[in-house]
Amino acid sequence: RAGRLEAARAAYRSAVRHGCGAPAFVGWALLEEEAGEHGEAAGLFSRGADLEPEHAPLHNAHAAFAERRGDTDGARSIFRAACRPGACGQARSFVGPDLSRCSALLHGWGQFEQRAGYERRAAVLFERAARLGRGCADDCARAWHALGSVRLRQRRWDDALEAFERGLAGSPRSSPLLLGAGLARASLQQHEPARELFRRAVAEEPRHG
Repeated sequence: RAGRLEAARAAYRSAVRHGCGAPAFVGWALLEEEAGEHGEAAGLFSRGADLEPEHAPLHNAHAAFAERRGDTDGARSIFRAACRPGACGQARSFVGPDLSRCSALLHGWGQFEQRAGYERRAAVLFERAARLGRGCADDCARAWHALGSVRLRQRRWDDALEAFERGLAGSPRSSPLLLGAGLARASLQQHEPARELFRRAVAEEPRHG
């Protein structure tokens, strides 16, 4: 096992030398975490962030690493630092807290807050991620779905339906969004439209049957 670990480290070192960037640092950091080398893993995440500060998946992985270690404040600090204006390639500030315009990063932060039990805080982040309306359509669709799901749990049926429909405007064949919209319609006692949405959801993804 030790030999395989050293071989994997050597492969990641080579990848970094050849310019593979943030993904290589993430993989290497996760390897070191699995080996119990938490300090080394944290340092690799930091090196990756210094090299590619706009790489949202790296920041999400770094925060998840801190969260797994029970460092909730540290995970939140990672998101805050990554979302400072200028920290992300598409960064701009909102009125209020400084947040980037990286939908994937805001969505990841929202998921973290949701796991930490701060659902209202999560909803704010999901909505900001969803309303960016540019960049990766899949990122925006995921954020609209996350927001709609929060609104369903809050029993805010109209708001949930609006979120799912906003997502469907950009991703009309998304089975999770179709399913969510159907659940919102059913909760509003709109049974025929709900059935049609469920039918479409199953047509796009049969496992939802």
